[in-house]
Amino acid sequence: MSMAVWQWTLIAALVLAMLELTTGAFVFLGLALGAAAVAALQWLTDGSSLTRDLLLFALVSLVAVAVLRRLFRQPKDTVASTPSEDVNRY
Repeated sequence: MSMAVWQWTLIAALVLAMLELTTGAFVFLGLALGAAAVAALQWLTDGSSLTRDLLLFALVSLVAVAVLRRLFRQPKDTVASTPSEDVNRY
């Protein structure tokens, strides 16, 4: 029993999502969403095209990373704005 291309892509998406658990930077989560979108398209169209899949992966990943960065960024009041406000100044 051979696995379809969309199944391999879905496994790659899950691996990227698990890799995100080790970083917390929301980069790998965006890449995982891009890979999941490609897997869904491959499943719906019952095939794959390298150009189409790479383009979709790049676009969805770029948008997902930008949205996740905006959603989960630190508030400005938690970051020291000048060196004199740094806790480790002594």
